[in-house]
Amino acid sequence: MSDDITGLCRDHSFETAIEVCRRCGLEFCEVCVVYPFGAKKPVCKECAMMLGGVRSQVTRNALPNRAIRYRVKVFEKFKADRRAPAVVADAPNLIDPTLADAFDVGDDDLQKVPATVPAADTAFDDSVDPENIPSAPPPPPLAGTDPADGVAPPIDWSQPFG
Repeated sequence: MSDDITGLCRDHSFETAIEVCRRCGLEFCEVCVVYPFGAKKPVCKECAMMLGGVRSQVTRNALPNRAIRYRVKVFEKFKADRRAPAVVADAPNLIDPTLADAFDVGDDDLQKVPATVPAADTAFDDSVDPENIPSAPPPPPLAGTDPADGVAPPIDWSQPFG
C-alpha cells in the first residue's frame, strides 16, 4: 500500500505533496489541500466538497481510518527521508587507473585532487581598435518588396512605431 507514496501531488504531477487527504488517503500539494471549518486534518478539494454537502458523489472512495493513519505515517517518513542530507561517499579517482600508464601517473597521484584550477590566460590582443572595425554592407533589397506589388516592405525595427 505504501508503494504508491511518491511525494508528488495527485492532481499536479510536478508539485511536491505537503499533506495526505484524511478521507481518500492521496497526496496533494498546498493548492489542492483545504482545512474545512478550521480543522487540523487536511482534506483534498473534492473530498471537502463532498463533506460540505456541495457534491453527493465523488470519484475518490474513502479509506478506513486505519489505512489513512498508515498512509500518513508512511508519508511523514517519506518527507523526513527526503529532507535528510545525502551522505556522499569518498570522491572517486579523477584518473582511470587503467589509463594511468598512458599519462605517466603513479598510484600515489591517483588520489590527489588539485586544490585550485590553474587560471586561464587572460591576455588579449590590444592591436584591434573597436572604433575602426568596418561595418558590414547593408543587404541587397529583397525581390518583390515594392508596395505596388502588393507585398509590404520589411519592417525597420530601428525606427519607432506610430
